[in-house]
Amino acid sequence: MVNEEFHGETPFAPETPQSGVWKMTGALKILEVGENVSMMIMANTMNGKENFALAVVETLDLSAQMKLRPNLNYYEIPTCDSRSTVQMIMKCSVKVSSSPMYIIPAETATSGVPEQITPDDHKVKEPSMAEGPKTSPHEYLEKKYANLHRMGNSNTRAHDLNHIGWDFYLLYHSNRAVADLRRAISILEEAIQCTPAFDSRLAKHSSRLGAALLEHFDLKGNVVDIDRAMALCQNAVKVTRDDDQDKPKWLINLANCHTSRFDQLGNNEDINEGVSIWERAVKLMRDGDPRKQMALEDLARLLLRRFKQSGTPDDLNKAVVFQQAAVDLIPDGRPNKSGPLNNLGTFIQLRFERYGDVKDLERSILFFEAAANLTPDGHPDKPARLNNLGNSIRLCFQRHGEFKELERSITLFQAAVDLTPDGHPDKPARLNNLGLSVQLRFKRLGDIEDLQISISLFQAAVNLTPDGHPDKPRLLGNLGSAVESRFQRHGDIKDLERAISLQQAAVDLRPDGHPDKPARLNNLGNSIELRFEHNGDVKDLESAISFKQAAVDLTPDGHPDKLRRLSNLGTSVQSRFERLGDDKDLENAISFKQAAVDLTPDGHPDKPSLLSNLGTSVQLRFERYGDVEDLQRTILLKQAVVALTPDGHPDKPRRLNNLGTSIQLRFERHGDVKDLENAISFKQAAVDLTPDGHPDKPHRLNNLGNSIELRFEHNGDVKDLESAISFKQAAVNLTPEGHPDKPRRLNSLGISIQLRFERYGDVKDLERSVLFFEAATNLTPEGHPDKPARLNNLGNSIRLCFQRHGECKELERSITLFQAAVDLTPDGHPDKPCRLNNLGTAIQLRFERYGVVEDLERSILFLQKAVDFTPDAHPDKPDWLNSLGISVQLRFERYGDIRDLERAIAFFQAAVDLTPDGHRNKPAPLNNLGNSVQSRFERHGDLEDLEMAISFLQAAVDLMPDGHPDKPGRLNNLGTCVQLRFERCEAIEDLEKSIAFFQAAVDLTPDGHPRKPGLTNNVGLSVELRFQRYGGVGDLEKLASLFQAAVDLTPDGHPDKPGRLNNLGRSGKLRFERYGDVKDLEMAISILKVAVDLTPDGHPDKSGLLSNLGQAFLDLFRTNNRFTDLQSAILSLSTSATSPTGPSMIRFTSASLWARLSRLSNQSPLTAIGYAIDLLPQVAWLGTPLINQHAQLTKASEMVRLAVAVAIEMQEYKTAVQWAEYGRSIVWQNLLSLRNPLDDLHNAHPELAIRLRHISQRLEASISRHHYLEKSKPDSLKDIANKASTLAAERDSIIEQVRQLPNFENFLKAKSFDKLAPAAHDGPVVIINIHEYRCDALVLISHDSQHPTSIVDIPLESLSHDMSECLLRDFSHFLSLARVRARDMRKSDREAYVRDKDEMFKGVLSSLWIHVVKPILDGLAYQPGNNSRIWWCTTGPFAFLPIHAAGKYDSDVEGEKISDYVISSYTPTLTAILDQSQPDITRDFQILTVAQPSTPYTHPLPGTETEVRQIKDIAGDIRVQSLMSNEATAARVLQSMKESNWIHLACHGVQDYKHSMKSGFLLHDRILELSELIREPFPKAEFAFLSACQTATGDEKVAEESVHLAAGMLFSGCKGVIGTMWSIQDEDAPKVTKAVYERMLKDGIPSRKEAARALHEAVKELRESGADFLSWVPFIHMGR
Repeated sequence: MVNEEFHGETPFAPETPQSGVWKMTGALKILEVGENVSMMIMANTMNGKENFALAVVETLDLSAQMKLRPNLNYYEIPTCDSRSTVQMIMKCSVKVSSSPMYIIPAETATSGVPEQITPDDHKVKEPSMAEGPKTSPHEYLEKKYANLHRMGNSNTRAHDLNHIGWDFYLLYHSNRAVADLRRAISILEEAIQCTPAFDSRLAKHSSRLGAALLEHFDLKGNVVDIDRAMALCQNAVKVTRDDDQDKPKWLINLANCHTSRFDQLGNNEDINEGVSIWERAVKLMRDGDPRKQMALEDLARLLLRRFKQSGTPDDLNKAVVFQQAAVDLIPDGRPNKSGPLNNLGTFIQLRFERYGDVKDLERSILFFEAAANLTPDGHPDKPARLNNLGNSIRLCFQRHGEFKELERSITLFQAAVDLTPDGHPDKPARLNNLGLSVQLRFKRLGDIEDLQISISLFQAAVNLTPDGHPDKPRLLGNLGSAVESRFQRHGDIKDLERAISLQQAAVDLRPDGHPDKPARLNNLGNSIELRFEHNGDVKDLESAISFKQAAVDLTPDGHPDKLRRLSNLGTSVQSRFERLGDDKDLENAISFKQAAVDLTPDGHPDKPSLLSNLGTSVQLRFERYGDVEDLQRTILLKQAVVALTPDGHPDKPRRLNNLGTSIQLRFERHGDVKDLENAISFKQAAVDLTPDGHPDKPHRLNNLGNSIELRFEHNGDVKDLESAISFKQAAVNLTPEGHPDKPRRLNSLGISIQLRFERYGDVKDLERSVLFFEAATNLTPEGHPDKPARLNNLGNSIRLCFQRHGECKELERSITLFQAAVDLTPDGHPDKPCRLNNLGTAIQLRFERYGVVEDLERSILFLQKAVDFTPDAHPDKPDWLNSLGISVQLRFERYGDIRDLERAIAFFQAAVDLTPDGHRNKPAPLNNLGNSVQSRFERHGDLEDLEMAISFLQAAVDLMPDGHPDKPGRLNNLGTCVQLRFERCEAIEDLEKSIAFFQAAVDLTPDGHPRKPGLTNNVGLSVELRFQRYGGVGDLEKLASLFQAAVDLTPDGHPDKPGRLNNLGRSGKLRFERYGDVKDLEMAISILKVAVDLTPDGHPDKSGLLSNLGQAFLDLFRTNNRFTDLQSAILSLSTSATSPTGPSMIRFTSASLWARLSRLSNQSPLTAIGYAIDLLPQVAWLGTPLINQHAQLTKASEMVRLAVAVAIEMQEYKTAVQWAEYGRSIVWQNLLSLRNPLDDLHNAHPELAIRLRHISQRLEASISRHHYLEKSKPDSLKDIANKASTLAAERDSIIEQVRQLPNFENFLKAKSFDKLAPAAHDGPVVIINIHEYRCDALVLISHDSQHPTSIVDIPLESLSHDMSECLLRDFSHFLSLARVRARDMRKSDREAYVRDKDEMFKGVLSSLWIHVVKPILDGLAYQPGNNSRIWWCTTGPFAFLPIHAAGKYDSDVEGEKISDYVISSYTPTLTAILDQSQPDITRDFQILTVAQPSTPYTHPLPGTETEVRQIKDIAGDIRVQSLMSNEATAARVLQSMKESNWIHLACHGVQDYKHSMKSGFLLHDRILELSELIREPFPKAEFAFLSACQTATGDEKVAEESVHLAAGMLFSGCKGVIGTMWSIQDEDAPKVTKAVYERMLKDGIPSRKEAARALHEAVKELRESGADFLSWVPFIHMGR
């Protein structure tokens, strides 16, 4: 107040600083002081001239510190900080005269005044203007001091000295000459010396000297000064009674001394003492004391200061109480009440801002309203009151979100601006406040005009504020924030650069240590971070973090802005984590945000936003590590945020949207569809609450679209996909060009359009998605943190283009994009695994396209990295494991290494296990796991694998809703697997199920979809299978219709067209076979010809198409007997057989049929048979694993027997022997997993072996498209043909290269006869070949060195193939009825059976004698009693018949039984008996005996103990290791076998007819399986006696060979083996054992070659003892 006129007030609020320059001629009152307010006494003007200014200022109270600004030559009084509510109320009497004017410094909280001077207390004498020439104040006072000493009255000396000293003190405050201050102290000290101890003026004099010393302390920091000042002030208090009216004055001065010392030294005890003394002073003031009201306000301000220093809530509460008391002392209606009311409102508003109690906000509004109402219109303080009320109403809006409150605040601010005249110092502040509220309205409604208005208001505020003004930085900052908002709306980079420039200027203008400096630094950090978000320059992010860290560091603990600055810093550090991936940054971000939350009391208005920010970081940690606890915590935090946000609050939509996002994450993790519905609900509410035009509307529309799109992916409802696209399109349309979010929304829309393409296959959608992704990528500047993501998504769409169009350049471009995305993503970044996964998948596609092994290995490398970089709990880990499993399985399909298949299964299983039930992604790994386990079934034939595969595939189907785009594919896979089970187990239910699954896949696939033809074709194949099985006419018609539909739906030129035509042609052939209408066959041939003609030579499918065409021509030949049709059939089949490409089994079958037809056309079949024989290694070793190995081996074996029969017919006996041996060796090696030629090559030349195996397997399987549902466009027919031809040529080249190597001359060829001839060294070897053409015995007979081994063909003219089958059937039936499958079968049971069925057994043995054995013996001219050795090498049914026991047992005539002539042994192949060497007997010779008299879970075998005792007795001094009962564990027995020469096993034998390699010996702990015996080499073993049941009985389903334990021991290293064809009686075994070992160990010398003869004699003895056939026939000898 100047001259009793109001010139405005300075309420505390950072947005409304006030300033002014007033012409003053009378009293000065500064009632209130806000932020950065200065009082400047510039000069005295009189008569229009500027003179030296000197004034006497009598001060009641002043809470500020007056300081000189030397560079500007004026004094200023700054307040504490930007949130201070310190008020300065100073009453001054200023009289202008010709004499100097003294300035009395105001009493403040930082530089106390020694006394509280009332207007009447003391006035400086004012000399008249006529006293003489003007002198300087210093000279005037020195003269006065000299006069005092010269003329002064000693009684008044102390008083006068005190006044002169005090005038020097005031003069110091005028000119800041330290000499004047020191002169004042000196004179005041003198006054004290002159003042008697009991003088009533001592207190006043002490107080004045204390003030001067305090000033000197503040200037120089000399502790002696403050100690002296404090002692003087304490003395003043001490000597004054409590009832003295000056006592409060002296107490206040003492309190100021404590406060000043606190400012200098920082001892909290001083400020605490200062407050205590102030409270005492106020307490001593009497009611009615005119000073009490101001004293209460001063005390309130001091408490507020301590509150800001310590944060103690009680101080703020007391400050409010004292300010309220000050207000209460002023009668209602008094105009001076408005100021204290205004101050009280300010105090309570601060408490609201600190603690968030909305009641405080409401009270502050009431006080501001009362202050405004008490201020009459036209009053100069009216604008300030309206401004303050506007501030509080705006806070209310920010708290409650009531839009009417925002509108009211704008009205109040507008009124304040309108009432403030141009040029008024408060005009900029009020324009600024109006701008802030209009900017808030823009943020609420999104009206761009509001943003423009707010920028104009801020700009006007800045323009009206002179440089150097303390408010300039804050106004620049607010203008910068508004310009930044315009950048966020329109994306004009010039706006962002200008905003940063403005914020930088605001920082530069704030001196270090200024309380507003942290705010300016924080805002600058925000703007620079926004530039980082726009252009991705990490340097910007580092700068932003640096500025924000400085802002936090400069903000004292307890400061109300500390909370938000900590949270902002956390957000920036989080951005650095998102860019660089350093986990420490994420943890630090959470730490900063948690600290902000912890420092925020409940009810604080910022609590919800700080909780929300914390939730965002915790959610990011969940996305990084996948810890579900983090996700749950995120949801709880965001739920709390929504609950704390009242309806109508402007942040409600954003918080609902964020909550929806977190709940959606939980759905993605756990798959609970309720979470997805809730997420959509929250996001829909967010959209609905966001008004049109609001800048956040596009963002929320896009997010809602994302959630609805996710629901589509879950349930397949296309309406959801269309809705998602609609929302995202709206988001794009509402986002202006150049807006920084435009790329993000284009990218999101591209994803949805791409999904629609994947659903419907409309290539226009794919093209649109590519355009959107390209636009998003191009709009994203280099270095932007989103650039890698944009490149990644564009790569995905380009990859889809390749998969649709097959353009290789698109695949290469996608790989380039993925590689760029990976390269731009730093290690440790949370998105690095995803991008590595995509890169690996694309390179995998290139491998599938070109077959370059390096691509497959690189793919696996990248995919493995993606897995390794992802923690187990991360929700994306299953996806990466699934991708890695796919690539590893591809490597298995390429190389056939079973370890890769096992690894793939492990990866898929891990993916399934890590994916929670109900999760939308669970079906994918389940499906892949099912496929891989199915592959293992196809490799090993284990039915358990097939059951598991079906279970997994069924689960994948069940988890997918109808309408999901992937459901047809899953149904198709399930149908395939169930059909496999039908083919294996032949249960009609499985076939029906598979057809139903295939049909469901078709029904769920929309018309026009590119997968529809393949699905339809698959239904036809399964229906065809049912027709072939059951012959239903309806099925025949249906399959023809389905194949026709598949052909019609397949466009011309499509590479699958020939295959589907082939199926259609076969259906016509089936129709002919059913109805006999030759027109059907002719139509079939016509269609098959088209299929063949469309397929280029060299295509791997062509051999199969030609085979089918050849068979159709054969049917036509059989119908009309036209020779041309036969020739066409032969041409087609021969072309198929001789094709260098195509599945080896198909070419083998074609060659076999070609051989048969050659006989019909009077052509030699040898050429055809030669091709078939040459293809055997590819069928057995180089081909893919066979689903039904038995069936394939049967075909191969039949072909070999045909080849041998033809060779015999052509009298090519050596060729016949070679082919017989070759075929049998291949089959045996395949059945027993023995080392084959490829294994030998691998041991010697691994690189060649690997190349050969890889190329062969690719020719067999990888070239063809075995997954009809591949999304990629398949290679053209010509490309496939070229690729296959190249591979075939490479394969042949490698084989020739191998044959040039030593010891590999006959690689993959039959052994020459010369190499086989030594097999007959010790006696004839008889190869019995049974075929429908003819039955023969080829006998190898060795002569001497001069005459090589010869071959004798003995036709078995009375034997036929059908007869041999009948013999086997009768014999097998006999054994089945006899129940000879257990060694311990009761003898009484056998005897009862034998008496009943003995004649049947005799009949079988007699037939064998008459039709097989006797003709052979006659052909060899053998006579009874010869007892020469003979080896039987049997094939077909004879592999299961007891040739060694053939004879007529009703006759006692010598020469009617085989045993009368020869000693029989068996051999599976000639190779098995080529080695005739018998090692020397060494000292470590050892016999191993194993007995299990009482094996757990089986019947006891007490006779086994007798067996092994007999052996030990017979062995004498020969070392015998005996393992019996619990000693005979599988591991110990296996180890002992390796250390022993002879092995005797007396235990239960188990034959597994489903899995022959699991057959074995039942030991104490488990079965010692045949697979283990084959795998483990027995370096010493040369003989084994298998005294167990079924050790020489195999699987009758394999017509060629008998896979049994005896053969297994032979191939594991033993030279000779005694075994049994069925179970033996427990009491017979010891007899045979004793007889055998007595002969083999005769004279204590082991002789393995005596085994056959010894067994012959032992069995003869058993037979002649009256034993039945079942007792003596089963014993056989194998090997040498």
